[in-house]
Formats: sequence, structure tokens, C-alpha cells
Amino acid sequence: MFEQSKEKYPLTSESLSLKNKSKTGKVNESVFLSRIQSVNILHFISATAQLFLGVCVVALSLAELIHPTWLATVMTVLGSLTSVIGLYFMYNIFSSIGTFDSLLNKAIKRVITFQN
Repeated sequence: MFEQSKEKYPLTSESLSLKNKSKTGKVNESVFLSRIQSVNILHFISATAQLFLGVCVVALSLAELIHPTWLATVMTVLGSLTSVIGLYFMYNIFSSIGTFDSLLNKAIKRVITFQN
């Protein structure tokens, strides 16, 4: 048979990009850019807009630019919930990138790689 490498994820794009890059500090940027490119851009834009608008509503309420106190309170609560949901949505987008690297997919990639 063949000997498996001792790395945990030998065929992921992150480990390959880490091997190919030098120690210039550009590794983190390339990993971040590769993750951004693999995300559905519509989901990313909507999560960013939701987070930004929620923070803006909270800032307006705290700056007392919304005059009825009860309305400012309601807007602060809704803006805070919107911001938290936007953060969770962004976390969900970036954490689900590597979910298709199941054991079967890794085995298929390993067979294709070592076929030649």
C-alpha cells in the first residue's frame, strides 16, 4: 500500500498555500482572499449590510437623534438584534466553507492524486 502523510488535512487549499508561500506575512491575506472568493457574494453583502445598518440604528439611538424615548429604545433593541443576526450570518458563511471535505471526498482526492 502507500504511506499516508502525517498532516491532518493534506489536500486542502490552505495547507497548499501555506507550503507554497514564503514567510513574508502574505499567507494570511491569501487564505482570507481565497475564503472570500469561495463565498456566495450575495450572502456576504447581505450579512455585511445587515451588520452595518444595525450598528447605525444603535448609534442613532444612542446619540439621541431619535426623539421619543420609547421609539429610541425599540430601535436600539431591534438594531442590536439585527447586528447579532448579521454577525451570526457572517460566522455561518465562513464556517461552512470546508463542510464538503468529508472522508469520502478526501479518499477520492487521494486516489486521484496518487494515481499517477
